[in-house]
Order: sequence, then C-alpha cells, then structure tokens
Amino acid sequence: MKNQTTRIASIDIFRALTMLLMIFVNDIPGLGDTIPHWLHHAAKNEDMLGLSDIIFPCFLFCVGLSIPFAIKNRTDKGDSPIRILSHIAQRTVALLVMGLFSMNSFAETANTVGIAPQWFKLLSVAAFFMIWNVYPRAKGITKKIFATLQTLGWIILAALAFVFVGKPTVHENQLVSGFISIGFANGAQYVFQYSIIAICALVPIISEFLHSRNVLKLLKNSIISIIIFYLFLFKGINADGLVGLRPGWWQILGLIGWTYFYTSVIFLFTKNKILPNIIAWIFFTLLCIASNTGLAISMGISGFVPGNGSFQSLAFAGIVASLLMQSNHGKQNFRKLCSSYIALAALMFAAATIAHKYFIISKLQETCTWIFYCISISFVTLTFIYWLSDFKNKKSWFAIIKPAGTSTLTCYVIPSVWYAVVSLAAISYPEFTHAGIGGLAKSFAFAFAVIGLTWILGKMKIKLKI
Repeated sequence: MKNQTTRIASIDIFRALTMLLMIFVNDIPGLGDTIPHWLHHAAKNEDMLGLSDIIFPCFLFCVGLSIPFAIKNRTDKGDSPIRILSHIAQRTVALLVMGLFSMNSFAETANTVGIAPQWFKLLSVAAFFMIWNVYPRAKGITKKIFATLQTLGWIILAALAFVFVGKPTVHENQLVSGFISIGFANGAQYVFQYSIIAICALVPIISEFLHSRNVLKLLKNSIISIIIFYLFLFKGINADGLVGLRPGWWQILGLIGWTYFYTSVIFLFTKNKILPNIIAWIFFTLLCIASNTGLAISMGISGFVPGNGSFQSLAFAGIVASLLMQSNHGKQNFRKLCSSYIALAALMFAAATIAHKYFIISKLQETCTWIFYCISISFVTLTFIYWLSDFKNKKSWFAIIKPAGTSTLTCYVIPSVWYAVVSLAAISYPEFTHAGIGGLAKSFAFAFAVIGLTWILGKMKIKLKI
C-alpha cells in the first residue's frame, strides 16, 4: 500500500453488505412460516444452510480481512508492538463489555432484578456511546465535557451492574469468597476466559506506563480496569435463576470480541507472513473438527476458546485473503489474486462436500461443514466485489450503504435501541407488514433506515469506534 490512509473499497463494501443483511435477517424472525424457510436460521439439528446462517460467518471473514490492514496502518504510524497490543486489548474488552450488557438486557434477567429490559438496553447503549464515541479533537471546556461524558458512561455501566448484587437465588461453587464472590458455571474454561479479560484490562496500564508515565492517564486506566473487573464479577441469571451478570453465551458482539482477540494477537506476532497464518487457520479448523467429533470434550479443552475454533477459522480465512490482496494489489495482479481466491473457494467447497458425509450443516452446532461452505461463499463474494469495485472502479452504487461499512458498530446497535423504543411506546406496524412480502419489505426498509440514521449520526459526530 502507498500509505496508511489507503482503504480497500471491496472490504468496506463487503462489510457493509453483511451488516445490511444482518439487520434484515435479525428483523424477520417474527414473520415465521409466512416467508420462505431458507431465509431463516436453521434449527440446531436441521441439516440446512439458510440465508441467516451465512451472514455472521461472512462478517467474521470481514473481521479477518480488516486486521492486516489495521495493524499495518498502526505500524506505519510508528506504534510499537506493546501499543498495538494495548489497542487490541482495549477493543477486545469493549466488545466483551457490550456483549455482556446485550446478553443481560434480555427480559428474564432484567425483570428479575427489577429493571425493565428496555430501559436496561437504552441506558447501556447510551453508556456505550458516551465511552466509545469518536469525539472530535477539542481543548478547554469542550475537552473536559467529553472526558466527563466518558466517565459518566462507565458510571452508568457500573450502576446497571450493581443492581444484580445481593440478589442470588441459586448458589454455585464459589471460586473466590470475600469481597466479590465469583460463580463460574463451567469451571476451568470460565477461569481461563476471565484470566484473558484480566490481562486485557491490564495491558493498557502497562503500555501507558512504558510510553508516557503520565500519572493521570495511568490512574484513569487503572480505575477503568477496576470497573471492568467489577462488571464481569457479578450475579446475574441463567436458566436456573439469578447467578451472575455474565454471559449465558457471549452474544454476537462478545463472540466478535473473542474472535478479534485471538486472530489479532496471533497475527501481530506473525509479522505479516502468510504461512504462519495459514497454519493458525488450519489449527483452529482442526479444533472445530475436534469439537464436532467430541474429541475436544474428552480432552477437556472444549469451551476454552469460544466457538471452539469455528469463528477463528472464519477470521483467519479472511486474514489469508487480506494478505493475498496486499501482495497482489493492483490491476496488473488481478487475475493472479482472483485465481487464488477461486482456488481457495473450490478447496473449501470440496472440504465441505467431504465433511457433509460426517457432519450436518449447522450454525448452532458450529460444524466444520458449515464453516467450509461459508468460507467458500465468502471467497466467491469477495472476488466479485473486488472485481466490481477495485478492478472496474464501480463504487458509486456503494454510496447508499457506505455507513454500514465505515460505521459498522453504530449501525449494529441502532436496531436494539429502536426495538426498545417500540416496546416502551407500544408502537405497532401496519397489518400488511406482519407477514409475507409486506413483512420482508418492511424489514428491508428498516435495514436501509438504520443505515440512513447511522449516516445522520455520523454527520452529528456521533459514531461508535473502538
């Protein structure tokens, strides 16, 4: 690349398309049998690849696509490895915190502790924007206002978490007793995951100390780290009752956070070399297969990596695609790059065909058959988008959905806010939108409306970025 500000249009477009479709498929479940079955998620034991089963894997593929360019940009700016590691840690924790609160805003949790789930959602999303908004450069009183808003955001999250304290109805085995008791439903795997969160919370403090030794920044990062520990050590709910403000699963944002953590850290230490990343791709794919066969359970390693390797395999496929793009960028290398992509798509399709003899296609079971088919689809889709946007230079059609590719996190959280508002205000849609074609049209219109609102918020300098 010529400079660190260069953006690859095909990556933004691919990410925007996946976000557009993600909003759409998340809005259609209420339509039930009035729309084609293939638009829905397949049931856990159903051998099917529905449209809704493809979108999240494609998004994780896009996560992988972005990582080499993002780390290269930071390296070109002169960031040291510890600075980059600090950035990775902060992004990971931000996604995990958002996933945690998204999970605990479900009705059964929020109602148990005496707060309406809609208000839990609205307050937590407001806190997300206060903490992780892209504030413009400012001085004097304006800068202090921005800092105050960030602090207030952390206070809101801490207060929302505090409502879970002291209301347990189910007793679990306690790992630690005393000031804050920690209940882990799944033993060692939770200990391992929470240890990584602790390390991620500490890395920014170490980085700040090594680079600036600014006492105020050091104190600020330390306080934030304490709050992060606090957020993850609570009592919330599972199917049996109130046991901890923690994920029953990591929710979409949390799963993205875990995927981003593993892939980014490994990529950072591979120093942009393609072979180690191919090896990592193979490793996580084998971990997924081990999970599918039950070997991971018998070895006692199941659950230590959320997704058991499937999500990381998808992201590493994107990393390999990105590295191939970097080494073959430019119209003169178009045929070579696309030939590589099509070859990998064919390889993954062949692997899926073989795996399908032994494992069903299932997103909910995270089968290797599912990830092979989705990686194949991702490579084919990327090839077409790259040909259209970066080779033919036809990018104007992308303008209408561009905010979904450049302000993706903002775009993702807006629907949950709208659903909370609709519920609180008892807003109802016209009857014709409750089923069939009318319902699909409403969901598509909603997806574009969300993207439009993301654009408006961007113009108002309101944009989530971690």
